[in-house]
Amino acid sequence: MDASGGQAPVREPLARAGVSAWEWMRALAEEIGPRRPGSRAERVAVEWLRARLAEAGLEARAEAFDAYATFAEPHAVILGLGVAPGLLPRRFRRARAALGGLAVLLGLSEDSLRFTPLGDALRRLPSRNLVAAVEPAGAARRTLCLVAHVDSSRSGLIFHPRLAPGLRGLLGAVSAALAVQALEPLAGRWRAGRVAARLARGVLALGLLLLAEREIRGEDVPGANDNASGAAVSAALAAEVAARPLATTRLVLLVTGCEEAGTLGMRSFLDRHDTRDWLFLNFDGVAAPATLRYLPHEGVARRWAADPGLLALAERIASERPELGLRRAERVAGLTYDATPVLARGGRALTLSAQDGTIPNYHWPSDTAENADPGVMRRALEAGRALIAAIDRGDAD
Repeated sequence: MDASGGQAPVREPLARAGVSAWEWMRALAEEIGPRRPGSRAERVAVEWLRARLAEAGLEARAEAFDAYATFAEPHAVILGLGVAPGLLPRRFRRARAALGGLAVLLGLSEDSLRFTPLGDALRRLPSRNLVAAVEPAGAARRTLCLVAHVDSSRSGLIFHPRLAPGLRGLLGAVSAALAVQALEPLAGRWRAGRVAARLARGVLALGLLLLAEREIRGEDVPGANDNASGAAVSAALAAEVAARPLATTRLVLLVTGCEEAGTLGMRSFLDRHDTRDWLFLNFDGVAAPATLRYLPHEGVARRWAADPGLLALAERIASERPELGLRRAERVAGLTYDATPVLARGGRALTLSAQDGTIPNYHWPSDTAENADPGVMRRALEAGRALIAAIDRGDAD
């Protein structure tokens, strides 16, 4: 429903670009459909967006990178290593300790989003990012990168609407369980330590079962909100800027692949490009029937704070323009986004997302255009315009 309560699809004309972000979102979610990381549909979506941008006067290029199709691959290895010590006889203490310690080290490295040897070893699937740049009318004083991912996720019991509110707690429990079982060689001298280690391995085994259930029984979802909406909004904003370049800000559009597999597209982009001093504005799920928010921090086991300058700018715009319905996320979903690897490397980034502690239709077959909110998406476009204009004035320098 839109802000007036109407049910009909709403066209959002972008006067300068001559395109409709809402129609682009619908095409990605309905005509192309589910866009699993590294799939043919993901590639089709990238090429479709590139063609639409060319029609709007913005030339974009595809940048290939290696990936894997699901976050279950590295996490299944880590959880399996965490469970394995319990399958060995107690006399193999060194082997048990080595497996438990390796699980913790690999878990920490994957969570860092920087040094990820396990995930890097699993990359064997081709994927691609879509990249375009618009030079400013004058001398470039800064670079602003608009970011969104084009791939969509897969459902599973872990994302069931009744269980999704507890996802953050489950992820925290799994992280704690990895640490507990690794301490068994020391704490196992006491009965309480052995009991705690067994409970921890039970939590890890449950995590493995949930990952397996998702891969076996899950369904690739349309991803209208997550994240056809973000891809459409960021691309439409870039098309607007191409029609009327900014004064002193170089604009880069980055539509990533394989975000749902572990922000692989963004991490590959950061490895390939020198993005020092860039500003990143990420749109992820900006059409859910929820409050449009800017996220003060991101991450699962570890959290990173958003850039203070961009946060202050979003707060000011929210105050000056109440009609946008833009709010600070006081209770976030506790997830990683394409901005998270930027923050993990000390960069400047901020994410906009429609959520109220949880995200409606998150990774579920009901994430369709029919269940998206045109009013929220329209306000995300306006918030993006306001942020871009303020950044071009130097307000975030």
